[in-house]
Amino acid sequence: MSLQNIVTVQRNITGASIIVDGIPQTEVAYIIYSKNGNITAPVTLIPNFGCNASDFSKSGEGRIALVNRGGDCDTGKRLTLATAAGASGFILWDQDPTIFRNSFTNEIVETALGRHGPYDASKLVPSAVLGFREGQALVDKLQLKSNPSNKSITVIHKFRPETVSTVNLIATTKGGNQSAIITVGAHSDSVHTGPGINDDGTGVVAQIEVARALSKYSVNNAIRFCWWSAEEEGLKGSAYYADHLSKPEAAKIVMNLNFDMIGSPNNIYGVFDGGFSLDTSAGKGRAHIEQTILGYFKQIGKPTVKAAVDGRSDYGSFMKLNIPTGGIFTGAEGNKTVEEARLFGGKAGEPYDPCYHKACDNTKNVNYDAFLTGVKAFAYTVAKYAQNIEGVPFPR
Repeated sequence: MSLQNIVTVQRNITGASIIVDGIPQTEVAYIIYSKNGNITAPVTLIPNFGCNASDFSKSGEGRIALVNRGGDCDTGKRLTLATAAGASGFILWDQDPTIFRNSFTNEIVETALGRHGPYDASKLVPSAVLGFREGQALVDKLQLKSNPSNKSITVIHKFRPETVSTVNLIATTKGGNQSAIITVGAHSDSVHTGPGINDDGTGVVAQIEVARALSKYSVNNAIRFCWWSAEEEGLKGSAYYADHLSKPEAAKIVMNLNFDMIGSPNNIYGVFDGGFSLDTSAGKGRAHIEQTILGYFKQIGKPTVKAAVDGRSDYGSFMKLNIPTGGIFTGAEGNKTVEEARLFGGKAGEPYDPCYHKACDNTKNVNYDAFLTGVKAFAYTVAKYAQNIEGVPFPR
């Protein structure tokens, strides 16, 4: 067992605000590590998702860039591109109407710059997040034909910086092939405003129980249990680990299994989608993991849906190394569909986890039946690959 020190910068944030026509907006959240500042300028709606330099143009110089949160890049990249294009400020517009519905408050830690930098916040413009309803209203005004781009708004971001030290806790089985390692992970931190019992105390406890059970058996392939730090700060713990792996050490990792939020109150059983990029070894590995987990749910007679592989949790750090990833997920801030309610029960139109990133994410916020099913699926998958990795492209 080892402890791995990670130095990270956290922000003690006093607030973020966006003011339009003198009216403070209510659906506002801050971006962790965003630059301190108070900017008033015209706003420009950025086409696409702001993931490419071509999305920003000279016409945006000196203006506040309004960017759709969709796409496949992290917030830090969008902010970097906006800053390079001469923007004076940045607003990330959340275009999903189901997120933070009726409860979007300044206390919610919504997003971090991301792990793909590292980003130097001092060189980026001040920024904030705007929710769907007020964001859509602002977009509608900007799209009016009568002088749409001259509307001035104010973005304010305030914080006090602190430097803290955190740790990853990593334990590898003594037995098994140490050149064929299955890494499994859950993050041990929570957002500032909540105890994080579902997100991700459920994954943390699942790992402890599976590790304890596994200690009674021998394994053919080594299992490495990882309790990641600072996931909520931008995947910093897992990123540190992945970024400091030598090529020979990275080559020993067969796959990464991720268990983040497996006891959501209005749950689904989401299995990470492995059905893409099958022309690569990582893609074939993802597909194999998906089929293994689906096989377990089929055995116990429970339905599943595909969970998007969007890099929002610690497995994203392993994807960057082309290591196959997989896992299960019972839902976060999105709303359950009518079809999902038919499959899994629960309430359609309501969040999978109404306490996601909130103070009420406590022990009462766990669906214990879903959690137990998740732990068993976790144990089955770990046990299978501890015995045999046949079919998984390895070595890569």
